[in-house]
Amino acid sequence: MRHLFSIFRFCAGALLVAAALTSCGYHLGGVRNRALEKMESASISMFANHTLYPYVATQITTALGEELQRDGAFRLLSPDTADITISGVVTSVRASSLRTNSRNTYLSAEIGLTVVVHYNVVQNSTGKLLLSGDASAEGSYFNDETGNVQTARDSALSYATRQVAEKIVQRMTIP
Repeated sequence: MRHLFSIFRFCAGALLVAAALTSCGYHLGGVRNRALEKMESASISMFANHTLYPYVATQITTALGEELQRDGAFRLLSPDTADITISGVVTSVRASSLRTNSRNTYLSAEIGLTVVVHYNVVQNSTGKLLLSGDASAEGSYFNDETGNVQTARDSALSYATRQVAEKIVQRMTIP
């Protein structure tokens, strides 16, 4: 009898936890923006690059694919079988001084890179524009003599493109 009561308590507790999680809005994929609620699959076109940073379009396209897979709301398919296609343009990558060197105020000690992207989500069967917008994010790196500045800049750019991809997917998946 005592064993039966402990099983009952465990099941009741599991049901309470499940009810609490569903009432808080937690989900495992499948939630979409109202404009995209009937779309199940997506493809990604290579983003265009209107900047002087040669690989930024490749980075944003790759990051967007990884973020869509991580989120799980859309299946990634080829353009001829997907419901929607995401495309866009990297419109700018701006560098700005965030902090100057204490001994030389003309030398930037920390540099910020802001990536700005314009994106479109188009329904493949009709060509109708379902969602459009701009997303931007910033990464930063230190400009010092002790480290590899090129590698640091590439890491900051990679971080910013991943943040932009996350913002695009959030816009696609928040109802």
